[in-house]
Amino acid sequence: MKEKQKKISVIIPNYNYADYLEKRLSSVLNQTYPIYEIIILDDNSKDNSVEIIERFVQNHPEMKFKVIKNKENKGVFSQWLTGVEKAKGDYFWIAEADDLAKPNFLETVIKGFNDEKTILSYCETERINEKGRVIADNSKDFSDIFRTGLYDSDFVMDGETFIRTQLSVLNVILNVSSVLWKKGDYKDIFTVAKEYKVAGDWYIYANVLKNGKVAYFHESLNCQRKHEMSASTVVKRDIEFDEITKIQGMINSWYQPTREIIYKQNIRKNFLFDEISEQRKQTLKNFKRKNIAVIFPYPVKGSGGHRTVVQNVNRLINYGHIVDIYVGEDYISTDKGMKNMIEKFYGKCLADVYVGIRMRKEYDLIFATAWTTADAVRCLDAPKKGYFIQDYEPWFEPMGNSYIVAENSYKYGFYFITIGKWLCQKMSKEFNQSAKYFDFCADLKTYKKLDNIEKENAICFVYQPEKWRRCTDLGIQALKIVKTIMPEVKIYLYGSSVDKKVDFEAENLHIIPIEKCNEIYNRCKVGLCLSSSNPSRIPFEMMAAGLPVVELYRENNLYDMPNDAVLLAESTPEAMATAILSILKDEELQKKMSNAGLNFMKDKDLSAGFEQFVDAVMDMFEENYDSGASISLSYKKKMVTASEELKGMTSNDIPALYVSPHGNFVRKLIKIKRNIVKVRYKIFRR
Repeated sequence: MKEKQKKISVIIPNYNYADYLEKRLSSVLNQTYPIYEIIILDDNSKDNSVEIIERFVQNHPEMKFKVIKNKENKGVFSQWLTGVEKAKGDYFWIAEADDLAKPNFLETVIKGFNDEKTILSYCETERINEKGRVIADNSKDFSDIFRTGLYDSDFVMDGETFIRTQLSVLNVILNVSSVLWKKGDYKDIFTVAKEYKVAGDWYIYANVLKNGKVAYFHESLNCQRKHEMSASTVVKRDIEFDEITKIQGMINSWYQPTREIIYKQNIRKNFLFDEISEQRKQTLKNFKRKNIAVIFPYPVKGSGGHRTVVQNVNRLINYGHIVDIYVGEDYISTDKGMKNMIEKFYGKCLADVYVGIRMRKEYDLIFATAWTTADAVRCLDAPKKGYFIQDYEPWFEPMGNSYIVAENSYKYGFYFITIGKWLCQKMSKEFNQSAKYFDFCADLKTYKKLDNIEKENAICFVYQPEKWRRCTDLGIQALKIVKTIMPEVKIYLYGSSVDKKVDFEAENLHIIPIEKCNEIYNRCKVGLCLSSSNPSRIPFEMMAAGLPVVELYRENNLYDMPNDAVLLAESTPEAMATAILSILKDEELQKKMSNAGLNFMKDKDLSAGFEQFVDAVMDMFEENYDSGASISLSYKKKMVTASEELKGMTSNDIPALYVSPHGNFVRKLIKIKRNIVKVRYKIFRR
């Protein structure tokens, strides 16, 4: 049975291509596959293009033509969109007016749609000069710059795979005239493409192929004309460089790129780097690739600090820098096993991971990420040495040897990057060290206001008994008071696998996915998160979800917390309970704090913090590294103190904390476990 022919609309956009129009139109009419209609769009040409078009149409009454003449110039993608909206065929071909096609072009590329999921089908392109002479049999020197061999044969590929492996690096579909499209609603995509001066077609292909397959035919059936009038030869290189960077970044935000892809992306940009203006080069310090080593504390499951290091390492790699992670020797793990552990605990890690602090190559910069790693960095050889500080770690230790050693790690003359402003000003003022900071941010795609969640009269508390700085006992005592005053309040505990019981009604959710965290934040009326060192990220994630926050009024929280979205309370159970109750009992205050939190976090997506981090790292290679001496307080309200009502409560009003009795056997097991932890810690310290 003969296959039903597919209706193909041919769209020919033209602007001042009178010299090539007749040959282009003839190459369309000479196609061996039937054409349903030809739509010619003249974008207010200043030559005699319209005269040639009208004469050609009159001489070919057998073909269905539609001619649209603009009274003013609208631009390339406006013309494309007009043609697509006017087309009545099932497929369309945007055949640029200065190009040519071999007679079997359509007959060949239409076969790509034998797979019903194919959206774009295209062929290889040969290049011709102004006189039509062939100057290159194909364009693989551009599309296959890494000599993969992919384009030596025909293929049909899933769109996502094509975007990830090909379009993420460069626009491998070099000429729109080589493409046959399945008809669809592309209005929004084409409209955004107007914002680009060079890479609009690349933007279109990437967005279109998210929803289908691409077919490729390796025979050169399309002829692209290269001449002085071509836009690709006159556009400023600065714009081209910026748009390449923008498209690559867009695709990287869709799909996590591999290290190989990032490497290829930067090679692509390197082709243009020498040709851009000196002024633009000065703004591209992050583009200059560096070799960086990061000395990483031994992985601990659930550690937000470790996760933050991995995320920032990934961002440095996304910029094309080579970053390796080194973990102290534990005499058990292999390099591969350690990387698997890091990825299991903290998600995708793009860096190579090595066990043992023995540098495998030369580095431009070596980073300490905890006081236990600072001595190692101090002894290693590198032109630059950095220190990424997330907490004031001396406070993790009792006053004594470990406290002083941790404190001394801030006196080694490293370049400091801190998360948050408080640590930055502390390094500058107390230790006279050069420091920069990046803001506390949140993943705004995850942490956000949800309209479909019903509010409960509830509190959520970051409950992590294994972390002393989280002040778990203080928080529990405050919640006991709240529960005594308002028994109907529901309390959610989360953040730890520890199954320690409390002697009041509460639901322990343990460690939950971040999506579940956002749901809880939307469900509750108050979020309680206590940190006695640097602030946690968690209050900022709570604010991003519109949840009012109660925290401790201590110096570490006064430089990063906003006035109106947070209540900072004196470090007593009664004061914290007073702050919580004041929010629970006042709906107007809840709304005011919720809106203030949303407004404060609206421009603090994780990507913003990553950019600040990368900028600070690159500043380490400049002559001057700014300090945080000018940082001022962000929270200027008085601290919340205990109300008179709560001050009057006696110990009889608040029962003692629940203590679970253990037998001798359980006590021995706990003792053995603690000894194992101590031995492992000592091994790492060595």
